[in-house]
Amino acid sequence: MTAATGRHPPRAYGGAQHRIAKPVGRRGGVVLMPGHAAREQGRTLFPSTVVHASLSPRVLIDGVNQRKIGRKVTKGRWTGMRIFTLTLEERATCPRACQQWDSCYGNNMPYARRHIGGAEFEAKLDAELMALNRRHPRGFVVRLHILGDFYSLAYARYWQAALDRFPALRVFGYTSHAPESEIGAELLRATLDRWDRFAIRFSGAGLHALGAETIERDETTPHIICPAQTGKTDCCATCALCWGTDRTIAFLRH
Repeated sequence: MTAATGRHPPRAYGGAQHRIAKPVGRRGGVVLMPGHAAREQGRTLFPSTVVHASLSPRVLIDGVNQRKIGRKVTKGRWTGMRIFTLTLEERATCPRACQQWDSCYGNNMPYARRHIGGAEFEAKLDAELMALNRRHPRGFVVRLHILGDFYSLAYARYWQAALDRFPALRVFGYTSHAPESEIGAELLRATLDRWDRFAIRFSGAGLHALGAETIERDETTPHIICPAQTGKTDCCATCALCWGTDRTIAFLRH
């Protein structure tokens, strides 16, 4: 609160989002053991947080609510664009080949609102994208997916159609679908064709470009380590590497 105005200073665009202190020295997180119901059934540890689109106030959430994301891009070709995030249910929408199936960081997120995919979800998503396209004609960014993945080929194609219908839309995110799989191949084509607006990276695929890898904190890597995790920048909004370079990015295990 400032003495001059008696008000709290405005939150910086894309700046510090640390309303909750960062954990220091934390290694790893919750890992599911063989036989665990969430592991075997392919669902979240927190089923009460899974909501139908009709019961959700909104599916696209302002990035200011995610301290690792940030509110507004401050660097690179998407500078000035607001960021919004989308969260689905981990494991339920993910390929079982995902290397983080047991150790997904969703295991440590008991309060995230996870949306159920499908026709009604996509209709609500469509309406929100339309509204954002009108509200931010100079561009806005959607981060796919805080949790979850592209749950069908039709859903992967939905995002390609959305780029055509909503010219202000930009997308970045990650997928555990292998580039040679049906869904992965679709995403790879879209990424190569439309990298300026659709920057999807392939997690755990062993790629030197367009990849994302998870490493241990003491592990050496030939890849760029996420600067937000090493304290070199504050959050995605102040970094822009994930959509600014095609080099593979390494993320420290949560």
